[in-house]
Amino acid sequence: MKYITILISLFLIACTNTQNINPSINKSNNKILQFIKNGDLDSADEEYIKIKDTQDSTKIKDSATILAIAHIENNEYILANFFIQEGLSIDSSDEFLKFLLIKNQFLSANEHNNDLSYIKKALKALEENSYLISDNEYKTLTSTMITRLKIDIAKRNKDIANQYKSLNKIQAYKIYKQKIEDMGFDSKDIIK
Repeated sequence: MKYITILISLFLIACTNTQNINPSINKSNNKILQFIKNGDLDSADEEYIKIKDTQDSTKIKDSATILAIAHIENNEYILANFFIQEGLSIDSSDEFLKFLLIKNQFLSANEHNNDLSYIKKALKALEENSYLISDNEYKTLTSTMITRLKIDIAKRNKDIANQYKSLNKIQAYKIYKQKIEDMGFDSKDIIK
């Protein structure tokens, strides 16, 4: 519930004056939220270092979560991953942060959608990290992301198979057709 409040606060800060935001978030993260509102993530990151020096676990985790979300929104997946790991180092059981880790991996894979090897590595990471999540809502979203990446890989394999078929290289065609089936798809079901 706390993270829903943080997400709503991030949305509200973009639309309203910071004085109207949830006071508990306003106190501990007002500067970070203001920097994010102004599009200055570098200063927000610097503010996080100051908050980390306070050694207040709650403030650090909340700040790390806010910064992870901001960096994901800015397509800065490596930095987002850093802040997710920072939050998880404080509370490794936090379902929202575990979900953010997976979402970040998924979005990073989409960013690199021309690199099949990157997508395969991301899929492996998603499958490995999906076991971390126990919350049903996040588990469903994670399963959807995994399926989406599998479909992307299957589509690419079908394209390659069709190219080999058109070149009359039947053995290579069968290999790629088998790759599609190994992923649990029928090549006839994969459409563009």
